[in-house]
Amino acid sequence: MNRVIQIKFEIKQLENQLDQLKKELSIFRENCNHEFVKNDYLQECTKCHLIESLQW
Repeated sequence: MNRVIQIKFEIKQLENQLDQLKKELSIFRENCNHEFVKNDYLQECTKCHLIESLQW
């Protein structure tokens, strides 16, 4: 059972780290001077990898 507790603790730590990384990525993308490569369906920034759909 100790391993179960350890795994749950590690999962919680990784979830917190993931949340922090998502925030950092969001801030980076907000401040990016996007350079998009387009195809028929989407465009992707070559710097921050933001993907936007071109389909409405």
